[in-house]
Amino acid sequence: MPHKVIMKSTGSHSMNDPQLNLSVRVDPNDMVQYVHNLMAAPQLAPLSLGGDTALARAAHLRWSALNRAFADPRLGTWMTPQKRDQVHVPAALIAAAGVARLTMEGDEVVFDIPTLLDATLQLCEPAGNG
Repeated sequence: MPHKVIMKSTGSHSMNDPQLNLSVRVDPNDMVQYVHNLMAAPQLAPLSLGGDTALARAAHLRWSALNRAFADPRLGTWMTPQKRDQVHVPAALIAAAGVARLTMEGDEVVFDIPTLLDATLQLCEPAGNG
């Protein structure tokens, strides 16, 4: 179930123009922390990235695009169903969402799924290194 956070913009940059934030990348660790904060206290998540900043807007945009990507069957093998409306999403997939390339599809920001999966694989721990 997607989480939505409303971020108020006080400057000339706003969430209404995603083009402004498409190229802003979020450090993988910061992206994981942002999503963790979003799940724990949605209204406070943007504060973890400085409030109404380009970085916080980019993290929100990337989280929204990742929520849309969850509907793509190519991501199904990366997610484990937990309950009816919940899935377990590996941290590597969330981390990759911070750096994978975003594109526009109509008026929505989306991930190029193969690029997202490649970035996820790069962020995974090698097998046997535990």
